[in-house]
Amino acid sequence: VSAAQECMAPPPPMPPMHMPPMHMPPMQKPPMAPMVMSFGAATSGVPFLFSSWKPATPAAFFFACALTMAAAAALEVALRALPHLERRLARGGRRLAHRNLLRAAHTVATTGLSYALMLLAMSFNVYIFAAVILGFGLGALFAGHLHEPPKTRPPRLAEMDSANPPTCEQLSVLRVSGMTCAACVVAVEVALRSVAGVTAAAVDLEAGSATVLSSSGGGGGLSAPPITLMLDAVEKTGRTASAVVVGAAFGPSLGHEPVGMPTGRAACCR
Repeated sequence: VSAAQECMAPPPPMPPMHMPPMHMPPMQKPPMAPMVMSFGAATSGVPFLFSSWKPATPAAFFFACALTMAAAAALEVALRALPHLERRLARGGRRLAHRNLLRAAHTVATTGLSYALMLLAMSFNVYIFAAVILGFGLGALFAGHLHEPPKTRPPRLAEMDSANPPTCEQLSVLRVSGMTCAACVVAVEVALRSVAGVTAAAVDLEAGSATVLSSSGGGGGLSAPPITLMLDAVEKTGRTASAVVVGAAFGPSLGHEPVGMPTGRAACCR
């Protein structure tokens, strides 16, 4: 029993643990160089993209500025020539892989050159910055027209005449009797418009007249309808009609004023 009681007894408490204090050394941050936000005008010891690329003499520095200007001009020309490149690739018979390879080469060249010029401009050297800006200006000067849409050759006068021959519009006025209501007006207008060659017809109930516009000499080769067809069309509606003005020439377009108002016979369109 005593042995069982000893096994069931709780274990003795553990002594407290004492951790030695930890001391972290302070972190040493390297001093950051202040960012230059003003332009300088140094001509020697200025790095070009890499810290080891430093022209030693002013002559070498200005030569590097000239190369920077040429690179900016080449980038501007390449960007403006991209639409022409796409049109030539679309028209050419090259394979798809070849076309995409040319597009990829153009993208890599222009993107890399753009970032290089951006880093050069961020050197805050007034000569380098001016070289970049002047280079872009020179590129636009020599290749600015590449963004203009392609000009189309204007059609020759003979081609225009053959495509759209001049149309002679003729005006005729009829005196119509027997009309009593708006239904009569509609019936006469529909009858006149059904005549081949008639382009428009308007009936005035109060005046008892009908104005008819017909065309001849157009692209379809139709001639102006004779006045007898118009009179017959009106008489088929149960009204009587007589000609007042027949075939007054309107000239080559609808917007012109009548050039004559002959009566009794159709005027020839010249």
